[in-house]
Amino acid sequence: MPPKCPNCKGKMEYEPPNYVCTSCGLVVNRFEFDKTKREHFGSKPEEDDSYYEEKKKKKDYLDWYLSSDKESYDE
Repeated sequence: MPPKCPNCKGKMEYEPPNYVCTSCGLVVNRFEFDKTKREHFGSKPEEDDSYYEEKKKKKDYLDWYLSSDKESYDE
């Protein structure tokens, strides 16, 4: 089921990095779309926040790991 526009209830299409309504032309980014979806479906913000915190923590670790100097293991 495709997402619906919060403005006119038309069909939203994903055109990276935004969602665009095919009816009224509304353009929203992923953050705005998720916020509207949470408000519409009534999910608990703390559940969503913990998900995004965990995702950010993993991304930060990966960024740190990829940027750190590594010793050669070609012994």
